[in-house]
Amino acid sequence: MSETIKELEQRKKEQYDLLKRSPNDQHHCVGFDLPTAAEAFEHFRGKLEELWDYGDMCNGHCLHTWDDGGRKLYRCRNCGGLILVQKSEYHGEENDDYYTDYFPVDSVQEAERLNELYGGWAIEMEWNGKKVFVSNGHVTPYFR
Repeated sequence: MSETIKELEQRKKEQYDLLKRSPNDQHHCVGFDLPTAAEAFEHFRGKLEELWDYGDMCNGHCLHTWDDGGRKLYRCRNCGGLILVQKSEYHGEENDDYYTDYFPVDSVQEAERLNELYGGWAIEMEWNGKKVFVSNGHVTPYFR
């Protein structure tokens, strides 16, 4: 018997809450410890497991830049580390542009705090650590 969408969402919430209570299972993705953004991206590209969808709004601010997007928390299947991902889309007259920021986070609580404190533009401006930035499928060759 297959689960309903509601049952799947409930199971996902239970797993998320369990992870929050398990600090030993939380650390940032070690890809961000590699020398370049391209190497980091290669470490986790195609190997991300979605843990939680934070949506597109938190505390009255957008969790993306430009016209559309949102944030999600992922676990890297390579190392088990956590990554907060912000996706944004710009609706152009001819073509749309797509931007994705990958932020290493050490815990679920850190991801939640970042969502509560920073909108899409603010996190890009205030973030002092390494991050991977992908624009229209092209990885910025350096950490931003």
